[in-house]
Amino acid sequence: MKTSSLSPLNSALLVVLMAGLASGCASTSGTSATPEVKLSTPKRVFPELQGPITNKKAILAVNDPLESFNRTMYNFNTNFDRYVFLPVLSGYQLVMPDIAEEGVSNFFDNLGELRNFYNNLLQGELTDTAVTVGRFAVNTTVGILGLWDPASHIGMNERREDFGQTLGKWGVGRGAYLVLPIFGPSSVRDTAGLATDNVIKQEVDMLGIYDNCWDTGCTAYTALEAVDERRGVGFRYYETGTPFEYELVRYANTRMREILVSK
Repeated sequence: MKTSSLSPLNSALLVVLMAGLASGCASTSGTSATPEVKLSTPKRVFPELQGPITNKKAILAVNDPLESFNRTMYNFNTNFDRYVFLPVLSGYQLVMPDIAEEGVSNFFDNLGELRNFYNNLLQGELTDTAVTVGRFAVNTTVGILGLWDPASHIGMNERREDFGQTLGKWGVGRGAYLVLPIFGPSSVRDTAGLATDNVIKQEVDMLGIYDNCWDTGCTAYTALEAVDERRGVGFRYYETGTPFEYELVRYANTRMREILVSK
């Protein structure tokens, strides 16, 4: 049973593992010029990724035929994060009280229950599907449109799933490793899953904002969602203390997704 999760930028970035995994690699220390922002507590931890790596060869064994492209995207994401995302996040946290930040996160998490619902259902996880429906009902009503999360306080923790995990449960291989612009580490399978989840989100459109996604309201909503997701990810580029960060992140993302699919 899956109980709780890291909210996505997506997917995908590896909040819990850097201290544990970096201890298995050579370390170099340095200072960072990135803005100081408050780190959120991860919603999901991966005990399987804690501690030093015993099989160092596994780090290099990831299927990465697009490595040249991926490294270019990794460097692009590094600069985008440092000079755009983190400064915006720093300003957001400067003007937003902590309780308001939590309310925004809860609100987006509540809307994400749609994704959790159909993916748990497609995976045949009927208990988790029922819990997801219950969470949405409780948090939308008692939690006032999802601004609070009373469901978690009564033991109804989030059963987070995405369509990439669903494809994995159906036996679809992850394919080549892929670094997406802005979104970060992924794979061919998970990219297809991300695209599917986003299409369904826009088609269902519970808030009615995607009819004209070039208007100010939709743009502001999308930007706020992206900033909130970045807030929930503690990873900072080139602060892992290793010159082999690309390989480390690639391995960690691959293992994390394997673990999620296997549960």
